[in-house]
Order: sequence, then C-alpha cells, then structure tokens
Amino acid sequence: MATSRGYNSKYYTTFATLRKNGWRSMTGSALLSLNVLKVFENPDKIDKASSPTAQSWVTDVETGEDRLRKMFSYDEFGDPSPELQTVTQSGIMGFFTGSVIGGTIHSRENYMKFMERNQASAFYSHLDAKKRLQDKVMTGFFRGAWMWGWRLGLFTLSITFFTTTFSVYRGKSSLLEYITGGALAGSLYKFKQGPKPMISGCIIGGGLGTIAGCVSLGVLYLTGTSMEEVRYWQYKWKEEKQDATLQKFREKRQRDMNILMVTHEENATSEFLKEENKSCNGTTQNSNNIPKLTGD
Repeated sequence: MATSRGYNSKYYTTFATLRKNGWRSMTGSALLSLNVLKVFENPDKIDKASSPTAQSWVTDVETGEDRLRKMFSYDEFGDPSPELQTVTQSGIMGFFTGSVIGGTIHSRENYMKFMERNQASAFYSHLDAKKRLQDKVMTGFFRGAWMWGWRLGLFTLSITFFTTTFSVYRGKSSLLEYITGGALAGSLYKFKQGPKPMISGCIIGGGLGTIAGCVSLGVLYLTGTSMEEVRYWQYKWKEEKQDATLQKFREKRQRDMNILMVTHEENATSEFLKEENKSCNGTTQNSNNIPKLTGD
C-alpha cells in the first residue's frame, strides 16, 4: 500500500508510473474511475464457494422432494416449518392490511353519502343524527374491511406459498419464482370469471410478483444476505429455541427431583427419630417397672 500526501490508495503506484510516461490524461482517469467504482461494490456480498453457512445449508444428497417434505412437516413439538410459518404470517399480514385499507375507504364513502343525502333531513335530536352517522360509518368500515381483507390476504398467501414452494424445490431464490408465483396467484384469483379474466389476472399477478421480487432481492442484496441463508438461520434459531426449551424443562425437572429427594429424606429422618424416641421411652418404662431388692 503506497502513501502520498496522507492519502492511501492501492492504485497510487501504478498511477504515478503512468504519470511519468505522460499517460495521465487517459489511463490515469480510467484507473481513478475504477477506484471510484470499487466504492459502490457490496462489501457483504456472499461467496457461496467459501461461505460456511451456504456450504452447510446446501447438501449434495438432498433433493427437491426432500426439501418439500421437510417444508410440509412438523417437529416434535407440533410446530410447522419456518417456511409455512412465513406463508401463514404473510397471509395474516395481508388480511390485516387489506382490512385497514378497505375499512378506511368504505367508511369514508358512507360518511360522504350520509352527509350528502341527509342535508335537509329532520332528526329527533342532534344525538340521533350522530348515532345514525356512526352506525353508517361503522357498517361501511366492517363491510370494506371484510371485502378487502380476505381478498388481499388470500392473494398474499397464494403468492407467498407458490414463491416459497418453488424456491424450496429449486434450492435457490431468483426473480423467476416471484414472477411465477404472482402469475399463478392472479390466475387462481380470477378462476371463477373465465379464461380471459384469468389471463389478465396472470399478467397483473406476474407484474406484482416482479415488483415484490425486485424489492425482496434488492433488500437481500443490500444487506449482504440471501434467501437460502435466511432460511438456514430460521432453522438454526428454531433449533436453538427448542434446545433452550428442553434445557429449561430439564432444569425444572431436576429442581423438582431435588425437592422431592430432600422432602423424602426429611420425612425418613423424622420417622426414624420418632421410632428411636419410642424405643427409648419403652426401655425407660421397663427399667422403672423392675422391683428393687432390699435386704432384711
């Protein structure tokens, strides 16, 4: 590493040599631009050939069917796999988000309709008008929450399920899984309406899947991780959680056993002392009942 005027650069030696030869205008600027481009490279980029995590996750013996069987299996505690938990959580989050959006939109629509239609209406009192307005707003909110919630939740659940299934089967994640999952989810969403709506749903779902895939893979790239590594650590954290639970159970059982042993020893000792006291009292009474011999 060469040093010049307090600045460190691994290209300084080459740059100084080229400057002596009179190539400062062309080659020096090219090397300087390469040095600037190095700044924008991801320093946390994963090298799958040297990453211990990636090597331990990918095995040569495991097939796509084995990974799918592992995904749809339950552990000894009855908990689903991390992939199924992710799918379920995404569906619940989609339902919640859709409920909030739909409820807000429909409640606002009912509010505006009520104000427009009842400008000249006569009510019994001011409280009666407020009560009817509140009923309309709440009815619109729950109706919109249900209409939007189950649709967005089902679509989110479907696209996450297909994307995760394809990714687990292939053993890697790419934009193709998101596009395919979105297209299938959109087609199934429009299944009852016929072939043409299914095609439009497939196109729209594929577009939404592309956007979701770009966002997800972009975030993973910027953070220096991959989806395989995320799933690996999900399984590792799950195993560590189960081990911690078992360890707490063993410690609690050991404490209970120690308490039982101490209680048993105390009871046995007290019973032994009672028997000893009884035997000592009996011997004393027998010695007191022996007649004393006196000489005439």
